[in-house]
Amino acid sequence: MTSILEWLKRLFRRSLKFPVSFPTAGWETIPADDKIEEEQMADVLQQNYYLPVAIGDILLSRYQVVGKLGWGTTSTVWLVRDLEMNDYMTLKIFSHDMLAGEESAFYDKIKQGNQQHLVSDRVRTKIAEFELTRCKIWKHLALLQEPLGESLLDIQNRSVGERLDKLSIQSTIYQVLLALDYMHTEYNLIHGDIKGDNIFQEIGDKTRLDRCVRAEIEHPSAGRIEYGYTVYRSRPLEPASQLGKIQLGDLGSAEPGDTPRNGQLLQPALYRSPEVMLEKEWNYPVDIWNLGVWAWRAFEGSPLFPFEEDGDAYSTSVHLAHITGLLGPPPPDFIEPDTISAEYFDKDGNWIVEDCEVHTTSFEDLEKHLEGEDKEMFLDLMKGMITWRPEDRKTPRELIEHPWLQGIFGHLVVTG
Repeated sequence: MTSILEWLKRLFRRSLKFPVSFPTAGWETIPADDKIEEEQMADVLQQNYYLPVAIGDILLSRYQVVGKLGWGTTSTVWLVRDLEMNDYMTLKIFSHDMLAGEESAFYDKIKQGNQQHLVSDRVRTKIAEFELTRCKIWKHLALLQEPLGESLLDIQNRSVGERLDKLSIQSTIYQVLLALDYMHTEYNLIHGDIKGDNIFQEIGDKTRLDRCVRAEIEHPSAGRIEYGYTVYRSRPLEPASQLGKIQLGDLGSAEPGDTPRNGQLLQPALYRSPEVMLEKEWNYPVDIWNLGVWAWRAFEGSPLFPFEEDGDAYSTSVHLAHITGLLGPPPPDFIEPDTISAEYFDKDGNWIVEDCEVHTTSFEDLEKHLEGEDKEMFLDLMKGMITWRPEDRKTPRELIEHPWLQGIFGHLVVTG
């Protein structure tokens, strides 16, 4: 039976002849009042910062664009077919105003390192980079990378309660810790942006990409033309059968760890560590805090520090008040007089912001899905990651050995 299935897969792959001819009409037009993807960055789009790309285009006489995978404030990401190598790749194309060279340099650093390391495949790499030019004026850096499957955010969004199950969160924490240990110790790099949409599954069965192209031919992606630029709705890849090996991607916020940082903003607001908020010196432990807070939200289905209430904008005061309510007052030696810390705490670590209350809570009260020893072990893991002092947080290597994560390696599979 297996051999028949493999024969059918190979037959289907041969049925697509590249370059592919895509429909020139018949796609759904998105209503004008429905702002999607790049359109949410209206000023950026209007100023032609994004490179116009049409599905079906052949870039650099070699890479045919066969689908849109996603977008961000700094780039768009496309599924392409390498017509010379007869294989799929992804192309991340930066907007022309972005200084993306540093991210590319970090990928170079990883690529030139120890690729025989046991966990080198847990960190996203690049194959090559190109410069795409528009109108002989605008230049766009493009990174060529191996295609990956769904992000963990995609998996959360289609899961009951928008949360990951126990085995999935254990596997994800374990693998991201492997990736962080590799980045921190082999390359002295801080990731700085750990969240679900930067953690990806390996693609596994590439016939899913064939089916994605076939779907684009038969049911073209919805789109609309704005300012002479075609905005497409991204087409998600079909889900894998189960969570398997993952990669930590997107080095756009990465920082060298061998150079002390002080006062420089880092991390998504929801996952920002206290030393960053208080403009203290920070380093590798920011990634541990970031991973712990993200993992809590992904597993529990609600944020550990719910600073956004009733649609209010982000507030450092509210965020620090929630941290204080959970962890208690910061140690006095963590508070530095005559710094921004004095806006929130007195010299003994007591909260002093008058219009923002601290509500005491605990990890035990907030955790809703585990019981008994299982719950105790999970909370012990979280408490080793979420601490006021960076030096009190455990390292990736220490956390990998935590009892709650043992046995996970045997469950890892290549997704199909």
